[in-house]
Amino acid sequence: MILRVLATIAVICCTGFLYAAEPASQELAPITAAEGEKRAGEAREALVDLLWMNTEGHWHNGRWNEAIRLCRQIVQIDPHFVEAYNGAAWMLWSMDQDEAAVELYREGVAANPDRYEIYHDFGMYYYHEKDYEKAAEQFRKSVENDAPAYHQHMLPNCLERAGRAQEALEEWRALLKRFPDDPIAPRHIGALEEQLEE
Repeated sequence: MILRVLATIAVICCTGFLYAAEPASQELAPITAAEGEKRAGEAREALVDLLWMNTEGHWHNGRWNEAIRLCRQIVQIDPHFVEAYNGAAWMLWSMDQDEAAVELYREGVAANPDRYEIYHDFGMYYYHEKDYEKAAEQFRKSVENDAPAYHQHMLPNCLERAGRAQEALEEWRALLKRFPDDPIAPRHIGALEEQLEE
């Protein structure tokens, strides 16, 4: 029901945007295609924002299936709204619907191959499952797509847990070169160097 109401609102908004405001006594003047495209984009953004607000309400009230449905509707309207993929996938795997979560992460990656956020959250899913090899693959892609330093910590952490100490050390050193003021990397580097010397 809510989707029908929202769709009706969107159609009304878009229809209203197609013509410039004119006095009632005059004929409506058509707008340019570029202006129509701009206004339709604004209407889509408004609809996505409205759906996302409702998603958060359902999430906080424990109605996760409704929140997931809305997230799926959001990504149909805007496939680059990464938060909707990540939020719905997290809820799915939290409800032991792992296959559906992985499928949604993959859809998000396909639509957003240059967004670190989707790789990071996909990696966190595998990390939670203790599949450190698959988690490391996703975290590496997150790093390659310029994740912030605190997200980049997950790649070497994951490699350490996978028993790949030498690779973890190399990743910590590379991270410290990218972020010279990082307070975490030196501690790991020291501990791994000591471990590998033994």
